[in-house]
Amino acid sequence: MLNCHWISLNAVYSMLARLLLGLLLCVTGLARAQSPTPLEVTWGMSPWPGLVNIEDGEPRSGVIIDLLQQITLRLPEYQHRYSLVNLTRGFEQVKREPLSCFLPTFRTAERDQLGHYVSLFVAMPHQLLIRSEDRQRIAGDQTEVSLQQLLRNPSLRGGLIQDRSYGPVLDPLLQAPGAQPQLIRVQTSSAGNNLFDMLERGRVDYLLEYAEVIQFAQQQRQTSLAVTLLPLQEANTPFVSGIYCSKNAAGAELVRRIDQIARQPEVIAHFVAAQHAYVPAATVKHYQAWLDRFFGERPGKNLTSLP
Repeated sequence: MLNCHWISLNAVYSMLARLLLGLLLCVTGLARAQSPTPLEVTWGMSPWPGLVNIEDGEPRSGVIIDLLQQITLRLPEYQHRYSLVNLTRGFEQVKREPLSCFLPTFRTAERDQLGHYVSLFVAMPHQLLIRSEDRQRIAGDQTEVSLQQLLRNPSLRGGLIQDRSYGPVLDPLLQAPGAQPQLIRVQTSSAGNNLFDMLERGRVDYLLEYAEVIQFAQQQRQTSLAVTLLPLQEANTPFVSGIYCSKNAAGAELVRRIDQIARQPEVIAHFVAAQHAYVPAATVKHYQAWLDRFFGERPGKNLTSLP
């Protein structure tokens, strides 16, 4: 009798254990089924030496990549994917995909119809790049140079990248009929390697380029040429580019989150440090007052297109 009773109790305990295990598995499976699937966001961008550097066909480094990673590290609820696209295709993705962003780019009324925007990246305006030995001949003792005056000097030749926009302030000066004899336009890569060669060989006297790009090019090139960067009087203020994301509820929420993250003190510190890491020290010093004011005001500013 005792043995039979003991066997019966064992059977009951075994059955209860199986029931509890089954219930636990059921609850676990239900919890997994109810947990939200992370939203995938596509970050579209174009190769740009110094800003978006490509290695093995993928964006790996550059000031834009480094700063974007400071944002995405604080967005663990999303799955992040990089996509190399040009401007046109990037905005097609923003329009077509459930959650897609394009960067860096500038805000315009036309683009506001396509996506939600957040200002994020500080960049220096175009700088004048000359051979250091020519500084007195071209700029004298000036700390800033007038592009208008350079374009009136028939003894100087400037090198430009064919079909490139140099911004709304400089483009009208560079496209003026009277300036054309003083300019040489070259079809080249975004890195402008051909133009750097022309400057080194004395075929042109100056180039117009972003400080971040120039610093990267100098690090990559094996050259003994000493060069000098000078600010332009006509483009004397840093500018802020940003990110457009899909014009839907998911895009609006992501843009709002990006702006909130960008206001955090530790993130602002990373953005400030990036200026010193990617921009020549003399250029940073020239615009230091503007940079201090911008980053000092950043915690209290909503820089999105959202209401």
